[in-house]
This record gives sequence, C-alpha cells and structure tokens, in this order.
Amino acid sequence: MAHMVDSLSYSGQVPWHGLGRRLPANVTGDEMIRFADLGWNVIERPVYAEGVAAPIPGFKALVRDDRETVLSVVTKTYGVVQNREALTLLDAAVGEGSAVYHVAGALDSGRTVFLLAEVATPGHVWTLAGEEHKPYLLLFTSHDGSKAVTLKFCVTRVVCMNTLSVALGEQGAKLSIRHTRTASERVQQAAAVIATARAYFRGFSERVLALSAQQFTLQQATAITETVIPAVKIDGKPTVTDAVEAARSKIVALFAGQRDSAVDGRIAGTKWGYLNAVTAFTDHNQRRRGGAEGRMSAIAIEGSADAIKQRALELLAA
Repeated sequence: MAHMVDSLSYSGQVPWHGLGRRLPANVTGDEMIRFADLGWNVIERPVYAEGVAAPIPGFKALVRDDRETVLSVVTKTYGVVQNREALTLLDAAVGEGSAVYHVAGALDSGRTVFLLAEVATPGHVWTLAGEEHKPYLLLFTSHDGSKAVTLKFCVTRVVCMNTLSVALGEQGAKLSIRHTRTASERVQQAAAVIATARAYFRGFSERVLALSAQQFTLQQATAITETVIPAVKIDGKPTVTDAVEAARSKIVALFAGQRDSAVDGRIAGTKWGYLNAVTAFTDHNQRRRGGAEGRMSAIAIEGSADAIKQRALELLAA
C-alpha cells in the first residue's frame, strides 16, 4: 500500500490511514518504541552469490532479527545504528517537558524508522489559511543505506511514507545529533536542539504568515518562474530547453489550479500558494530515478530540488 506502514504507535489525533496503536498523552520514548514494535535489532550477515561457497568480499546483508527479513545489502564499512539508539535521542527533551512524543513507526518492512515529537512552547500553534499548524521534530534513520540519523524541523505530522516524503520536502532545517554516553550530555544537547527549534519555528511562522497575506497574480507567477527555473547553458549559451519550458509550465499550472482545489483554495493567489506550487513540483511531480530516494531534478534543469525551493523563497521574500 502507498502508506507503506509496517508498524506504528501514536498519541493524539488518529492517522488518516487509521493504522497503529493509540497511546495516552505524555508517553516516553521507550513506550513509543515498544508499542510501535520497534524493539527489534539489525544484525549483519555475510552475502553469498548463488552457487559460490565463499561470501562476497566487501559486502554484508542487514537483517531484521525478529523476522529474518533482509533489509538491504551494504558495504562492509556501513555502520549500523539500532532503533532504540537512534530514536531515544530526544528523550531528555521530552523528560523535561519541552517536547511531547506523537508518533513512532517503521515503514517499508523496517527499512525506514522514525519518531515524531511536538515542540512544547507557548504560542507554538498557529493558523494559516484556516488550517492549524504545529511545530514538530522529526527524527528518522534507515536500515538500507538511504538515510543517516537525522533530525528535521517540520510542520507535517508524519504517520506514513507519504507524509514522511512531504516532511522531507519542507523548507525546514536539519540538525545532526551526536550519540552521547552520559545523561548530562544528552540533557545539554536536547536543550540546544529545543532552543534552535523554537527560534526556527518563530521565524518560520512569521515568514509563512507574511507570504500568505500577500496576493500574487498569475502574471507574477509566470514571470518569477523564469528565474526559479532558469535557462541552462549549452555550449556556453543560456538555452530554454524543452525540459525547462515543461518545468516552468507545470509550476504555473499547479499555482493556477489551486483555485479549484478544496485543499489549496485557501492559499490560492498568494505568495505562499506559489511556494507550495514550487514545492509540489520539485517533490511530487518530477520523474523519479533510483526509487523513492532518487527523486530526479530533471537533467536539463539547473539546480537541485532544495535549491529551486530556496531560490523561490528568496525571490518571494525580496
């Protein structure tokens, strides 16, 4: 199924797909992990070619120990980070009340695992175009070599692979989290993360509210898109290729189509609506290469998806 949920626990609002085990408020990381069935470990096994007795040198298989499911084949240098080790990095913040766990889960048979916590701070919920938004800390990693242990700020409540993809596409900051041994180090690190998150979301909400209050015409969208998706250089000359023209047309069409959408109608005709159209194009409408983790910035289009979104944001805020 598209949501790819293997196991899930949540506190609060029921996920859109109705899956998972509901828990009371203020649960601990250990409880989230236990009830989301994330207590399993990843073990390493040698890799063999059919008909060959000796293992393939330089490679190993990562196997989920409770099911004997092969999650991936990686190089010998790949370091395994177990679920509990990765997903309880925010425990200190939750323990002292500056964050609250919401969702934990495994996706795609356990190849991706995640934990979602809401930042607890006064005034942290804001309404945009009639829709309530909350600040979340998304902690995720993978057991197939596709993702490092990462902490990301987002406003999407992640409950499945679809919403994880949306959250990863948001214009949010990412932080690296050190694995520490002592409780005091974890408390200090958690405090720094929460302080950074609060500062980020304060600026984010102010910026988004400003963009949503500014009208933006179709003519303005068409003009700015020529800078968001610039011509590419071929033989040293700026050239508007078919791919560039198609990308520009798609973004403008997505922006124009918001007026007829029950979901996006509230942001149609605004700068925030245009930024959402750019995000929809880069994160959901381009062709894919290499599976779910290989979204393709079309080869003839200059700049990655993140660079395109950042360019649009800077132009809109100017």
